Amino acid sequence: MRYYSLPALAVMAACTSVSVCAADTASSAVAAPELKMLFRYRLEAVDQQGLAENAWANTLLSRFSLTQKFSHGWSAGGEFDYVAAIGDKNYNDSINGKTAYPVVADPAGADLNQAFVQYQSDSQSLKIGRQRINLANERFVGGVGWRQNEQTFDAVRYQASLSSDLKLDYSYSSKVNRVFGSKSPQGDWSSDLHLLDLRYQPSSNHQLGAFVYQMEFDDAPLVSNQTIGLDYQYSQVLSESSRYTLYGSYARQQEAGDNPNSYDADYWTLEANFWLGAWQSGLGVEVLGSDNSIGFSTPLATLHKFQGFADKFLTTPANGVEDKYLKLGYKLDQLELVAFYHWLDAAEGEADYGKELDLQLSYSLNAQHTVLLKYADYQANSLHTDTSKFWLQWLAKY
Repeated sequence: MRYYSLPALAVMAACTSVSVCAADTASSAVAAPELKMLFRYRLEAVDQQGLAENAWANTLLSRFSLTQKFSHGWSAGGEFDYVAAIGDKNYNDSINGKTAYPVVADPAGADLNQAFVQYQSDSQSLKIGRQRINLANERFVGGVGWRQNEQTFDAVRYQASLSSDLKLDYSYSSKVNRVFGSKSPQGDWSSDLHLLDLRYQPSSNHQLGAFVYQMEFDDAPLVSNQTIGLDYQYSQVLSESSRYTLYGSYARQQEAGDNPNSYDADYWTLEANFWLGAWQSGLGVEVLGSDNSIGFSTPLATLHKFQGFADKFLTTPANGVEDKYLKLGYKLDQLELVAFYHWLDAAEGEADYGKELDLQLSYSLNAQHTVLLKYADYQANSLHTDTSKFWLQWLAKY
């Protein structure tokens, strides 16, 4: 018997759809393919206590995306990424062995980021092949879009509007293409993933979500897990210049697949945000608990969005982590400034892990070009080491 990968099946299905469309109606014209390009230059500098050298990484992501629409709701797409290292590699890219430097997980190389065929109607869609999957706020499943190498999935994804209020999103994935690139031993994970997400929105003010994520990894059994949870968001407009949102989520996790550990850990978060004119303020707490010295695990999350830009908590500690944070933002025309302050502690016990200050300034030059400055400063107490990071980024989209 001959086996095909999901991207290969997507390409064959796309070819089949072309033949079907041509046979169905010779008179219907096929639209011209749509080409999009993205270029992202980034300087990332890292000073980490305990390492002999400071990291200084200059990288350029070049991304080319091509989408072809056919008749009867069918389309096919492909996306090619190339990450280039500019100048000397004075950083640990996770595979070059330069362990005297801090890690900047942006190894150079080429990657087939997406290759899929899709059917879409007014109420449902089916996508087969290599694709990005971002669920809810990406706390459990996301594309890790911050890194130059994106995380994608070889998957079948089905989305449907079951009613005007209720939406279903289900994916099965056999492989995770991680941010470390195909040259890394940890670049790909063979998987058996079932990702179910339901969204109920009876009005513009209320949204309730329920999710079940079954994650089994042949290459990483210690993070195989089953997670079941709920989330809820309430939003209210007070005037033309003011509004607020309240968000909460709870999840329960246990081991799955070949994970040799036995544990039941909780996750919960509460967050409030308020906007007044150009200003935004917010506060929140997020807790990833632990059980039997096993921390609540989120191996497929877009982790850079949570627990500080310094990325010191990509893996949950044995005693879990509690993150209390404040947020202040200001937006005026094309300028946006955001600041966070985090208090990071153990979820179990009294350990004080440390504190972190995060700053981000972005400016949109026009619809195609954006400049970003970003800074993170983690001051360690009982976990990890003092670390400061600085980014300068230029993004161009065409």
